[in-house]
Amino acid sequence: MPRDRTARRPSGPRSDDLASRDPQGRMALFSSLEPEPHPPLIQFLRVECSSCLKETPATPADLVRAAIPFALFLPFVRAYPAFVRCPACGRRTWVRVSVRR
Repeated sequence: MPRDRTARRPSGPRSDDLASRDPQGRMALFSSLEPEPHPPLIQFLRVECSSCLKETPATPADLVRAAIPFALFLPFVRAYPAFVRCPACGRRTWVRVSVRR
């Protein structure tokens, strides 16, 4: 006697079964909620350019990158004592580095 395949229920899990079995587990990995954003990197130094007059936040690593391949520091001679690449305009110019409070 032939079986009628149209009367069968699909064997996949229903959404209410998943919610009752795993409310915070594996399905939470695939939720559509956005994670909380990470706080920005701490940038406690300010670089002020003598050419563009912009003040840009910077990290110590940014200052090292700005000084490569050449830097000149004259701390007691000028108002802008460091000759490095400005992070704002990209030109090699005299800059002043200050600590943000």
